[in-house]
Amino acid sequence: MKGSIIKISISCCAVLFALLQMNMLTGCNDSLDSDSYYTFTGEMMSDFLETREDFSLFNEIVNRAGKKNFLSSRGLRTFFPAVNSGVEEYLRENGYASVQDIPVEDCDTLVMACIVENRLIYTSKLSETTQFSNELDLPLILITNGDTVDANGVPLTIINRSAAIINELKNDSVENGVVQPVTKVIVPNLSLGGSVLEETFAHEGFDIFYEALVRTGLVDTLANFRDEDYETWKENYPEFHEKIYSGHTYYLPKRPDHLDVGYTFFIVKDEVLYEKYPEKFSPENTMDENIIGLYELAAEKYGDSSAESIFGLNVTIDNPNDPDNGKTRKEAYWKNTASALRNRYNPLNMFMAYHLVDRIFPSTDKLINRWGINYNFTNPTEWVSTLLEYSSMKLEKVYHYSDPQVEQDGGFYINHSSPSERYGTERVKGAILTTPEIENTSLNLAFYYLDDVVSYDTEMRNVVMNTRIRTDMMTLFPEFTNNNIRMAGTFKFRNDYDQSEYGEDGYNYYIPTGYLKNTKVSENTVFFVMRPHPSYWNMGGDELNFLGSDYDVEFRLPAVPPGTYEVRMGYAGMADRGIAQVYFDGEPQGIPLDLRFPATDGRVGGIYLSGQDKLTGEALEENNRTMKNNGFYRGPVSMYHHSAQRDTPDYDPSVSVPFDGISTIMRRVLCTSYFSPNEHHTIRVKSVWSGADRGCFMIDYIELVPMSICGAGGLGEDNY
Repeated sequence: MKGSIIKISISCCAVLFALLQMNMLTGCNDSLDSDSYYTFTGEMMSDFLETREDFSLFNEIVNRAGKKNFLSSRGLRTFFPAVNSGVEEYLRENGYASVQDIPVEDCDTLVMACIVENRLIYTSKLSETTQFSNELDLPLILITNGDTVDANGVPLTIINRSAAIINELKNDSVENGVVQPVTKVIVPNLSLGGSVLEETFAHEGFDIFYEALVRTGLVDTLANFRDEDYETWKENYPEFHEKIYSGHTYYLPKRPDHLDVGYTFFIVKDEVLYEKYPEKFSPENTMDENIIGLYELAAEKYGDSSAESIFGLNVTIDNPNDPDNGKTRKEAYWKNTASALRNRYNPLNMFMAYHLVDRIFPSTDKLINRWGINYNFTNPTEWVSTLLEYSSMKLEKVYHYSDPQVEQDGGFYINHSSPSERYGTERVKGAILTTPEIENTSLNLAFYYLDDVVSYDTEMRNVVMNTRIRTDMMTLFPEFTNNNIRMAGTFKFRNDYDQSEYGEDGYNYYIPTGYLKNTKVSENTVFFVMRPHPSYWNMGGDELNFLGSDYDVEFRLPAVPPGTYEVRMGYAGMADRGIAQVYFDGEPQGIPLDLRFPATDGRVGGIYLSGQDKLTGEALEENNRTMKNNGFYRGPVSMYHHSAQRDTPDYDPSVSVPFDGISTIMRRVLCTSYFSPNEHHTIRVKSVWSGADRGCFMIDYIELVPMSICGAGGLGEDNY
């Protein structure tokens, strides 16, 4: 709540004041922002704990965990130790008389939970919400939005919605990193999703949604976390791949550490259901009556005839041993009985499955990649798969076309569509996402609140998705999000060579064969994932490369409503790229695609003027027609790269270079094909030429464009 205050006791304040005086006497300033002045003492993190009385209890935890040598070692890390009052609170809450009563393994967990390796985190460099990974590979979510202040009215940085960095002691540098003292012990939530929801639903007020999750059996899905088999077979692959070459740079990519699965649950609280659907829900109803109301709402959302074909509800059961043999799936499973609710063709099951996505977003920092998107032209958007098969969900941060009466500028939305006179698109509010005030992330689940239900209904399919669906390749694979590969590392200007095995810039990765679900990768393919580089010619700064003398990769496209689509691929053409045959649903599409030439090549026909000059008006339209006739489009004007170091993703005309004026960037039409209902559709890329260690096939993003919006002046053919 705005203006809430974390109060510090008088005795604690006295200690903090003494420490602050000591820092002022012995410290020196560096070039950091004014709120990042720090004390440089030449000491290690272990010395920091030893020499400050108010950290004596956390020092005991470190000693009991056997981590003193680790905190004495060289390196670059950020450490979040709790002051004594925070440790005392932890002891009381857990029934311990002293630190010596805490099990050794728990002490180890508490120490590793408050360390971020290879990263110096200063509060002056934090955005409103920033996410890091601690030494347990779990998220530390730092929020500095001004909603919580200290006794002096100074905004606090809150970690995992529980502990606060103490303003008087923050940003204290030591020899091996920076120390950020906190008010409470950072306790990682190691529970699985179902347990967290069970502990939370009653006092948070989402009893109906939780009960529906239980009755449909979807809560059991949340017991999945880590593929333990991968822990064994990953050893068949080296931790770091020998150097590979892509885009004029050599890289040393890392193998993923684990193969984890995760989920995000979008919850509609009871009070929202009571308000928006009073004819179906009431606090006076029994739980059975409210579940009937949710079942009826679900049946309305998925009761149209097109939904029957999309989800296979009209398929006849052909099994003599099934008591429902001869019935359609809808006839058999559309009823509110215990057994029917657990079937994936049941409307309530479908409804709840759509509120679960197959990846974990521990914070809104990772929800949408906003780097390199000009908000003046388009809202940053991601399209993700859900647990409802054959469906997609739109995640959007709304900046423009916002209606202040009903929309929040800069708010996060699901299945939203902005009105546009230019394109005749309709406004669909969708649902606004809000973050719970309590910790909302566990080992494999994050949850958020919505101000209305969402569904893959006719409005979503026919209105919201009647647009150019542009999907970043990093978002296409849930494994990248669940294993901290997508948007990992700092968004820094690239180094000359990106070969370091670790560092705050983050890792590049190579993906072992068999790691990705719904994807076929040949053993002699190097599946290379490039970490974010905002200076690169990529959507969001990152990209996929397929390398090897005979690479062969087939991946699943996002689910879209049935219809005919133009399928496009965004990439940067360079002389050392490769050539590959592209297949749609197993069928070759035209001649092999050659990525070695720019858009100014005669095979494309693009005209790109030097300097600040650009084609405009009729000249631009005529050139766009020439490129389209050759099967190409310019790069989007709404996307850009930075020509200088940037700490924020915001567009700055002095250093931001739009893609539409870069002759190496283009969109290639792969095919025009019909997307059938109740079927997954695929793209396959098979090498026909690769030279030595060069010749990679680069894919940045995929566009699926309904043919209904293609044509002169249509949304599908503009350069946004």
